[in-house]
Amino acid sequence: MNPPMSHKMNIKKILGIALASLTSLSVAAQDPIDIGTLRNEEIQVVQRRLYEKADQTEMGVQLGMLPFDPYTVAPKLQLTYGHHDSESRAWEVQLGLGYGIRNQTYRTLDSPAYGKVPEATRYLMSLTGGYHFSPIYGKVSFAGDRVFHHDIYFPVVAGVTIEQTVDAHINSSFSERLAIAPTIGAGIGARVFLHDNRVLRLEVRDDAMFQYRAGSGTWALKQNIGVHVGLTVFGGAQ
Repeated sequence: MNPPMSHKMNIKKILGIALASLTSLSVAAQDPIDIGTLRNEEIQVVQRRLYEKADQTEMGVQLGMLPFDPYTVAPKLQLTYGHHDSESRAWEVQLGLGYGIRNQTYRTLDSPAYGKVPEATRYLMSLTGGYHFSPIYGKVSFAGDRVFHHDIYFPVVAGVTIEQTVDAHINSSFSERLAIAPTIGAGIGARVFLHDNRVLRLEVRDDAMFQYRAGSGTWALKQNIGVHVGLTVFGGAQ
C-alpha cells in the first residue's frame, strides 16, 4: 500500500528545509565576519605616555644609606635638581650630606684585643652632576587594581666627594683629616609616577673616588655604593 500524496509532499518539504539549513551553515563557516581593524592612530592612543617628562624640571629630596663601606655606615640626605631635555635624556645635579658611623668591624679592630686602627674615612658630603638616560617606560598593575606608570633610568655622574679620617688621633688638625676625592659614578634607578606631578624615586649608584688623604699624603681608590629612596616633583611644561 502506497503512502498518501500529502505525506510524500511533507517529507520533501522537511528534506528541503534541512538541506537549505546545512548549505547556509557551510557558507557562513566559509565567510568570516569582519569585526574591523585597529587603525594606526588608535594604536598610538593606547601606547601614549600618561606622564610626560620632556621640557620639565625635576627636583626632590631622597634619604639614602652607604652600607657597604668596610669600616663605616653612613646615613645620607640627597637634594636633587634637574631638567629633562626629552623623554629619554635629562641632566641633574646632586648634593649629598651625611656622616659615617663606625661599624662593628672598625670597633673590633680598635678594641684592646687587636689595637690596630685602620686608616678609614667617613662620608661627609658630595657634589655631583651628570646625565640620566631613560630608555624604558612601562606600566604595572597590582592585583588588577591600580595601574602604576614607571620608567627605568641609568645615571652617569661626576663630581667631588669629601670625607674625613675616622680616628681623630691619626691627624692633628681638621684640614689634615679631610680626604677630598674626584668622583665618577653610575647606577640604575626607577621613577614611579604618583599624582599631582609627584614621583617616588629609587636609585642605586656606585661612586668611585680617587681619594687624597692629606694626613698620610697618599692617594687611595675607594667606592661608595649608595641606596636612595625619596620624592621628586615635576614642574614646567605639561
